[in-house]
Amino acid sequence: MNKNAAQHYKEQQILNATPAERVVLLYDGAIKFLLQAKRAIEEKNIQERFNSNKRASDIIFYLQDTLDMENGGEVAVNLFRIYGYMLRRLIEVDMKNDVEAVDDVIAKLRELNASWKKIASGDVAVQGQSSAENATHDSKENSEQVVSKSAIA
Repeated sequence: MNKNAAQHYKEQQILNATPAERVVLLYDGAIKFLLQAKRAIEEKNIQERFNSNKRASDIIFYLQDTLDMENGGEVAVNLFRIYGYMLRRLIEVDMKNDVEAVDDVIAKLRELNASWKKIASGDVAVQGQSSAENATHDSKENSEQVVSKSAIA
């Protein structure tokens, strides 16, 4: 599949996604970039590590920035703290070439991603679903911009 077709597919996927599905797509992108950053550290490719880490950081910052702190309740507060922790760990990646920091953030993203996949598929109790979906107030357009700038490139 050529790059334009892949990009078009990803854009359509975002446009048709629910808010929870968009969060999953963003987590997928951040994980992908952190795996690239880890590989770049192992290959001693500083520029690639920086670029990949920056893209992952941009996604996590976007996720943190779109939290609805007024309506998201405890879920939004907890996600805000987790995202802040991840962003601090990713600073260590650039400062120290720290593979353990990359692994730590990947593990946390995978754990959150699994939870959001359950929310997106309806496999969680309704009580928790509304709180989680209220925790984020991103729009399709904003998600599309972040994913297309970060996850597709």
